[in-house]
Amino acid sequence: MRHLLIMILFAALVAIIFGIVGREKPFERFTYGAKIFAEFVGIGLALAWVLYWLPI
Repeated sequence: MRHLLIMILFAALVAIIFGIVGREKPFERFTYGAKIFAEFVGIGLALAWVLYWLPI
């Protein structure tokens, strides 16, 4: 559970920075940041699910 919270915190911080740096208008910043956050969390969960089933 702790790994998930750290991943969400990292995704939020990166999304805030990318949103500020990546776009000009405030609404575009918010939507871009939300998109980046969703992509980070979604890809992280997808990779975790795939790697869970790989034998070590």
